[in-house]
Amino acid sequence: MPNPIPLSLNAKSAPARFQQGGTARLVNGFAETIGEEGRVTFALYCADGLQGFARLEGIATGIRAALEVDGALYVVAGTQLWKIQSNGISTSLGSMSISGSAQVYMVRNRRSTPDVTIACDGVMYNYRTSLQQVTDADLLAPLSLTVVDGIVIIGTVDNKWQAGEIDDALSWDALSFERADASPDPVVRVFNRQNELMILGTLTCEFWANAGLADGTGFARTTVMDLGCLSANSVARLDQTVAWVAHDRTVRLLQGYSGQRISTPAVERDIEALADKRTIQATSWTRDGHSYYQISTDKWTWVYDSQYGWSNRESYGRSSWRISTVTEAFGKVIAGDRDSPNLYEMGQSFADEAGDPLIFSVTLPPVSAYPHPVTLHALHIDVERGVGTGTGNAQDINPEIMLEWSKDGGATFVGTRTLTLGQQGKRLTRVVARRLGQSLLGFTLRISCSAKVARALYGVYAEIEKDAA
Repeated sequence: MPNPIPLSLNAKSAPARFQQGGTARLVNGFAETIGEEGRVTFALYCADGLQGFARLEGIATGIRAALEVDGALYVVAGTQLWKIQSNGISTSLGSMSISGSAQVYMVRNRRSTPDVTIACDGVMYNYRTSLQQVTDADLLAPLSLTVVDGIVIIGTVDNKWQAGEIDDALSWDALSFERADASPDPVVRVFNRQNELMILGTLTCEFWANAGLADGTGFARTTVMDLGCLSANSVARLDQTVAWVAHDRTVRLLQGYSGQRISTPAVERDIEALADKRTIQATSWTRDGHSYYQISTDKWTWVYDSQYGWSNRESYGRSSWRISTVTEAFGKVIAGDRDSPNLYEMGQSFADEAGDPLIFSVTLPPVSAYPHPVTLHALHIDVERGVGTGTGNAQDINPEIMLEWSKDGGATFVGTRTLTLGQQGKRLTRVVARRLGQSLLGFTLRISCSAKVARALYGVYAEIEKDAA
């Protein structure tokens, strides 16, 4: 019998254009470096689970925007503004006459009693001590929103943008506007990189700085980048800079005044296949030293880890993740549900998604000796063992992983084995599958686990033999 050899363990999702080229995917998981001091240099772990934090009663739709302000979380759900305290108690601050489906933008300024300013599809509201619509006759129609040096800035129709008064979102001047006219493309999104203003158009991005000028907005244009924005909702902060889906259907990370391409062909194919690319929505967060940027539609969710690249997230029974917004508040990471008025706490200590299974899945790169057939005598899976809970559901007391294999490049999975991870304390459990058969094209292996236990994959080792062609 051949000696076991280590198989390639993918730290990201990287499927080929066609299945027989490879279907490597990491779903609901992340890679993390251990280093040369460990038994392996890196491992794969299950992604954060979700636990209920707050439910906004009387709302039938999902969470549209969230913003932490001075120890409270402000949330737009449906057409209402809510305030959530650290104990999860929620209070409705009022209703707004805004679109129920358009993107919502929310910022705060530097006032001691801050303005929480909301823009949606040409309408602006502000909460200082009460919720009110901003009706200043000089205010143009706000289609997106940001804040620089305490100044609320809106993007509006054509190539115009407008700046409000310093630390006063209720006061607007008809002459305090500019045109992003380096190119005639309309404004898609206004955003800030620290104290610098970005005007993202359909084909270009202009950078402006607060120069304290006496006329107009007081801002001066510093430079222009020939990369536009495909979806206004795709812009999010990542690792002290900005990520977005550019007009060329790539995902870019701002480096200086240029956009570094961080998307892979697989991500770009999914973007290209969308009928309405404006539906792409982004959010971002940081957890245990990992900086994440997520783009999502109702068809898929891709998550970019600045250390290891792209993986996928999927909620149970769907092909995308249920989360629309992620915000750091109360020393926690708070996630908003796309379809329901629920807020969740995200964390490694939660092993499911608020009661729904959280399935950690790894599809390995193909194992092949083409044009020779191969026989897979045994597969040894190095995982975290002896992790049974001791009490609770049977699947958690004696947890198992599922091993599936395909002999046609991942088109169909013809074999399935369930292998025990070991009950509580049984750390010497051997996780091995034998006699998996022969294949001309080699094997595509998929390992998954839904048990509510510590889940880690350290390596996969195969007793495999190259047969005569």
